[in-house]
Amino acid sequence: MITREEYNKALDIVEAYHKQIFFNKDNESKKTPLLEWDKLQDCSSRLEHAIKRLYWWDYELNKTSFIENLTWKQFARIPRAGKKTWNEFTKLRGY
Repeated sequence: MITREEYNKALDIVEAYHKQIFFNKDNESKKTPLLEWDKLQDCSSRLEHAIKRLYWWDYELNKTSFIENLTWKQFARIPRAGKKTWNEFTKLRGY
């Protein structure tokens, strides 16, 4: 037979699990899609075109990329977007 104490422990575990799931979903919703980045208008035209190109590549693959998740590896595959453009991006992004 299950005791009241075991039942309450199980409820605590389930509650912690639900908090973890919803926390991850909330974090995902706080990320910025590529074309909704507020500094897109403040950057150079080369960086703006690079971000738009990334957006269209993702659009063709039916996926969404976020400013917070961009890496050098993804950025390096864009034509005419080199280290100087990446440095400008990381400076505007803040990290």
